[in-house]
Amino acid sequence: MDHYRPKSAIIGIDGPGYWWLAYVPSNYRLACGFCNSGGSQTGGQRGRRTKSNHFPLFDESTRATDEHCDYEKELRVLLDPADFRDAHLLGFDLNGHVHRRSDAPRSDVETSRALCRADETIRILDLNRELLVEDRKTKMGEINKLVPLLMSPLSKQVAQEIIEGKIGLRSDWSAAALEALRGHPQVAEDLVSPSHQGQAGPTVPAPKRAVDLTDLMLLISAGSLKAGFTLTATHDGDQVEATVLDDGRISCRSRIWSTPTSAARAVTGQEDIDGWAFWTIRVNGIAVFLAELRDEYRHQSLPANHESSQDA
Repeated sequence: MDHYRPKSAIIGIDGPGYWWLAYVPSNYRLACGFCNSGGSQTGGQRGRRTKSNHFPLFDESTRATDEHCDYEKELRVLLDPADFRDAHLLGFDLNGHVHRRSDAPRSDVETSRALCRADETIRILDLNRELLVEDRKTKMGEINKLVPLLMSPLSKQVAQEIIEGKIGLRSDWSAAALEALRGHPQVAEDLVSPSHQGQAGPTVPAPKRAVDLTDLMLLISAGSLKAGFTLTATHDGDQVEATVLDDGRISCRSRIWSTPTSAARAVTGQEDIDGWAFWTIRVNGIAVFLAELRDEYRHQSLPANHESSQDA
């Protein structure tokens, strides 16, 4: 159990944390020791701290600084596990990796800042570290093995009781188990309770986005940008490469990111880096920063038959 808004300090911010919320129950969240104070590991090597005292905002002018401020007005980046609307933003693939749900609309501030709250939360908390991925994959595999048993009158009741236990809100990896069950719509409807349905969150359309990587692939002429093109950058004297997928997401070091900024921060470990000014691509043989291309094409219209997706 620890604080959602850190009480003593905030990484990247001078001054104290949310000291007046130190003993307020609504600021407490369940947290594992790794997430709160351990630090991520890659290849067995200790890396940066994860949640710890991180609490970034989209706009620092909204940050509450004392007990007289309304912290509910903060434009927070980190998802809140106690807010079902935030929880709905996360989904899982069959290999156990967590990602932003493609059907979840973006907020105005995410669109305007070209930053994905889900991606930043996944990055800061290292939610795709190996142990978590393996445990989710195992749980999802258990659900997939139980579903065929629902088709037999002899095993249906037992299988249903086991599945209901695994997707129960108090069960470990229940969100991943529920995601696996929803992959079987012929049986999911009977097993998903109203409490799970309530996790659906808002479905209002997202605002039209600013230019993103998918737009650039559509706008730049002569086929300069096609799915699979490479982004490059230099960090600590080494060249870093990433691949842009056909949906505009970025694959870098075996992880998938929705925005250039989250990908750049994952590579560098720097919390204030702008990915559009970090990554370059080669256009007509010349290395160009993404920010230059974005600015060049910002005011151009997308093809008439292209429906703007919701990923910024």
